Amino acid sequence: MSKPTPATSADSGSLPAGTPAGAPGMASGGWIAARGGDGQGRSTPAPDVPEQAGPFPSGPDGTPRVPYPDNGPAQQEYGSLAAPDEELPGARALWILAFTFAVLGLFFPLAGLIAIGCGALAWRKGSGRGKIATFVAIATTLVGLILTIVFLAT
Repeated sequence: MSKPTPATSADSGSLPAGTPAGAPGMASGGWIAARGGDGQGRSTPAPDVPEQAGPFPSGPDGTPRVPYPDNGPAQQEYGSLAAPDEELPGARALWILAFTFAVLGLFFPLAGLIAIGCGALAWRKGSGRGKIATFVAIATTLVGLILTIVFLAT
């Protein structure tokens, strides 16, 4: 058997006369009345302190301080916006692909061309690693072309 709660251990009397059916309401004497799932009315004591939706505490500039700001400098506190020295997630994926295809470019020059494209796109998005990946991809593609020519010539 489960632990009784105020909603289930209260008397099963009917709702007060002024309360509509199925809606919670304040009964006389400081009791809250509501209709239970079995159709029987339940009443529990009203809380001593009413719930108040007061304003959020204000910040240093007088604006209300909300738990999760939508935008602006306060958003950086939660780490949602990229800092100027960080890169965008799309750029990170591009330079990772660039390095991966650069390795494949040693054996398959077409993969090296794909690596150059991925690195250039990452570089265009402002990634410093994208710049490095582009030059690595160019170098490995050239080495791959030379190896392919040497392999086919022998």
